[in-house]
Amino acid sequence: MEIISVIVPIIFSLLPIVVIAIAVISIVSKTRKLTQNYLGMSPTQTMDLISKGIREEVTTPKAITELSAVYTPKIQRDFPEMGYAGMEALARNALIASFNAIEKKSTEGLLEISCSSALVNKVTNIINDLGSKGEEEVYDNVKIHRCGICSYLKKQDEAIVAFEYSLQYEYKKYKLGKLVSRTEHNGLVQAAYRVTLTYNQKAYEQTNNMVYTSNCPNCGAPVDVGDKTRECPYCGSGFSVINDRVWQVSDFNLLK
Repeated sequence: MEIISVIVPIIFSLLPIVVIAIAVISIVSKTRKLTQNYLGMSPTQTMDLISKGIREEVTTPKAITELSAVYTPKIQRDFPEMGYAGMEALARNALIASFNAIEKKSTEGLLEISCSSALVNKVTNIINDLGSKGEEEVYDNVKIHRCGICSYLKKQDEAIVAFEYSLQYEYKKYKLGKLVSRTEHNGLVQAAYRVTLTYNQKAYEQTNNMVYTSNCPNCGAPVDVGDKTRECPYCGSGFSVINDRVWQVSDFNLLK
C-alpha cells in the first residue's frame, strides 16, 4: 500500500507531460502528412523553402515602373533648363531628406531643397504622429537600386513628373527609447517609393517675395537660382538659371 501511495501521485504528476507529448507527436505527424500530401515535401523542406523565400524577399530589389525613355525627350523639350538629370537629382535628394527628417524629428533639412509646403507638412505630421506614440524610426544605409520616370503630365502653366525608386535600407523602431522592431535577415528592407515633382508657373509669377533654390544637375547640391555666376559653388559645374520655371517636390509615397 505504501508503494502504491507513492506511485499514484507520481503518475498523476506525469500525466500532463504525457498528454502534452502525445499531442505534440500527433501535431508533428499531421503536419508531416499535410506537407507531404499537399506540397510534396517534408516539414524540414517546407521550412527551408520558407526561409529561402524570406531571404529572397529582403535581398531582391522591388520592381518599379520605368518609362524614362518615353518621357525624357518630352521633358527635355518642355523644360530644357531642368531636364531629366535635374529633376531626378531633386526627387532623390528630397526622398533621402525625408528619411533623415523623420529620423532626426526635424524638417529643417527639407527647407534646404526645393520642397513644397505640402511635403513639409506631410513629414511634419509623420514626425508628430510618431512622437505622440513615443516612437522613433531610423533609416540607415539607404541604397537606391533603380529609378525612373513613371508618369509625366504637362498643361499650359502646370506640369507633374513622378519618379519611382527601388531601394533598400536598414530599419529600426524605438518606443520610449527601447528597440521594439528591426529588420531581420541582414537587417534589410526592400521597398519602392514614388516621388512627385510639380511645376506651377502662375504660382511663381504671383509670388514676389519667395526665394527659390534648385539643385545642381551634376552633384545634386542646392544652388541659388538667382546666382549670376551660373556655377555650382560645391562642384564647380555650370548650370542654367531657372528664373521662370520652378519645380518643387510635392509628395512621396511608399508603394511596396
